[in-house]
Amino acid sequence: MSLALHELLVCCRGLEHEKATERKKEVDRFRRFIRSPDTVEELDRTSGCKVSKGSKQLTWDAVFRFLQKFLQKETELLQSGKANVSATTHANRQKKMQEISSLMKYFIRCANQRGPKLKCAELLSHVVEVLQSSFSCAAYGEDYSSILLKNILSVRKYWCEMSQQQWHSLLDLYCGLFNKGSKSINRVQVSRIIYTVVWGCCVQTEGLSHSLFKFFLKALSNTREERQPMVLENLVSAVNVFLRSVLLSCRKRVCALGEEVLSAMLCVYTQKRPSSVLKEELVKFFHLQLCVHHPKGAKTLETGAHAEDWVRWQGQLHDLYDALVSEISQIGSRGKYATGSRHIAVKENLIELTADVCHQCS
Repeated sequence: MSLALHELLVCCRGLEHEKATERKKEVDRFRRFIRSPDTVEELDRTSGCKVSKGSKQLTWDAVFRFLQKFLQKETELLQSGKANVSATTHANRQKKMQEISSLMKYFIRCANQRGPKLKCAELLSHVVEVLQSSFSCAAYGEDYSSILLKNILSVRKYWCEMSQQQWHSLLDLYCGLFNKGSKSINRVQVSRIIYTVVWGCCVQTEGLSHSLFKFFLKALSNTREERQPMVLENLVSAVNVFLRSVLLSCRKRVCALGEEVLSAMLCVYTQKRPSSVLKEELVKFFHLQLCVHHPKGAKTLETGAHAEDWVRWQGQLHDLYDALVSEISQIGSRGKYATGSRHIAVKENLIELTADVCHQCS
């Protein structure tokens, strides 16, 4: 073992010291070692070699295991502290939590910035374990969600290494966090992860759980109360990915979901001043619902159309048509008094959707 790795090993063992002051000193040394080009080069070398079972060679994964034990020890000490404390003590605890998760973020970024060096299974297992604990999630949820999004789900190699069970467990975990309205994690971040994992499940697994129908029904029914446009953008993008993957096998459930949430989605379209991206995703949702309710333009139940509540669906179609016509009229009136030639910026998909809805309403 090289001198650089020997010193790092001594530092890692020091993270397990019983005295808090000694552990703090080792944390500062640890950061310096991880920044050192010599240490990084040695860890890259040992991590790239085949290590025999029982070997004492230090690798990125071995260092990561030391860091996990450190986080677990510090968390247990924080959790065992008294609940009713002064504002100063509470602030110090919050600062301590921030320092711990910040150290983990820093280490993972250093390890993987030249390509993924940490094993996906162990990294993902640790992140999920932390987020599944109510105390740890409240303490580190924001930073660990950032790790998941930026350092795991953005790495294509990890996508290919994640099992179907891991994808589905992640989806269940974050849908649960969204439903609980967890204050420890930004809702935009949670919704972004849901979108990314739904997409990953479609690409990397054999199919999505039908429990997502229940999740999207609840989440999209409450869009009128949602104040963060990016949350809506991520949710609508996610439901579009989900519905496209199941519409052939679950047509009736897709129709039923559409009829339950279409009015709320239309409210977002007409009253929430959606961004261009959100508006585009809403148009995709409306078009998908039209296709699944009226395949090949079928206008009646006898010719292949379907709706859980036909009268209700017809009323929703008329509301949608009015909203689309109003939208096109507003776009067409913009720049009316500008000099020179005027370009009417009505997108083709909006015109096609309006024409298809008109066909059903006529």
